[in-house]
Amino acid sequence: MHSKVNAGDIFSSLFFFWRTTCNQYLIALYDAFVTTIATFAFPVHLLLGAAFAERNENIFINLAIGISAIACTLKHFLLRPQLTEILFVNDILQQLDERVENVEDIRYYVTHIRRRSIFMMRFFTMVYFSVGIMAVLSALWSGKILYPAYVIIDWHSSTGKYLLVMLFQVYGLTMQIIQSVTNDAYGPMVLCLLSGHVHLLARRIARIGHDIDGDTVEDTYRALVLCIGDYKLLMSTTKQVERIISSTYVVQFSAVGINVVWGLIYLLFFADNLLAYGYYIFHILAIMIEIFPCCFYGRLVQAEFHALSYAIFRCNWLTQPLEFRRNLMTFVELSLYEVTVLAGGVMRIHLDSFFKTCKMAYSLFTVIQSMK
Repeated sequence: MHSKVNAGDIFSSLFFFWRTTCNQYLIALYDAFVTTIATFAFPVHLLLGAAFAERNENIFINLAIGISAIACTLKHFLLRPQLTEILFVNDILQQLDERVENVEDIRYYVTHIRRRSIFMMRFFTMVYFSVGIMAVLSALWSGKILYPAYVIIDWHSSTGKYLLVMLFQVYGLTMQIIQSVTNDAYGPMVLCLLSGHVHLLARRIARIGHDIDGDTVEDTYRALVLCIGDYKLLMSTTKQVERIISSTYVVQFSAVGINVVWGLIYLLFFADNLLAYGYYIFHILAIMIEIFPCCFYGRLVQAEFHALSYAIFRCNWLTQPLEFRRNLMTFVELSLYEVTVLAGGVMRIHLDSFFKTCKMAYSLFTVIQSMK
């Protein structure tokens, strides 16, 4: 297997954040600390801040980030217990990697699969941490804490208490960002790999029988059987990936719809300085960007599976024996099955869902703007 054709290497950053290679007892202690401080305490203190807030502005500020924090916590607890399944899918992807032997296929893998997957990981990291940096700069500019949430100490009374509250909020926000990166990047990355392997399968199918001088009838038939086996493996892996990410994207689509509303309300009615405008513009864009890559690659997976039947007809089936053609026809029938990745068994992870969300956000924007 070529050194650049390795799904395990592509997912190495995610597995590092999930800490799957560290001592299990240290992981348990660290997870308990993070779960207590960041996963639970951080969103709870935001919601309590909204509940006890005396100003409407503080209610919207806390709810805007609180909804994201709750969604992040829910996605974390839905995805993290499935690490065993994720590692199993990774093993299957590495098994499919071993089928990439052709020079042109390796070049396609590196250009269209590996680079795009790594770019998505870096892109999510950059966008999410940009939102966090804007929040910290906005707080420092105004001389306030990061979010006007409920805290048990009076941070106005001394610089030490102010720094303590800021440390808690910055740590909680940072851990939420890290959890969001791992939650949100996995879906697009694994769908990108699946769509790429389906495309490479179509290439291998189209080449069957065209090497007239080198391939015997037995070699051609064996190549067809291997391709049918790869197709079945890709189908089962796609369904398994759907089971892994389905519940997290139900939460994500729901949170995006709610959060866009709150973000727009605060941006139009309560933002009063340049950094606040910059933070909430970044916040709303980051929310929308959350669902675009997964919708794009969900659509691409569907399109690549749909294109398989055309690839089958491009192989040199006319000169093959009857048994080959019978199996090929069965393969054609199998390839006509429409593959769509669903969230919650109802909502398609597809570009249509993204554009519907954008239309909803624009409609809400016009309504809220007219109210202003």
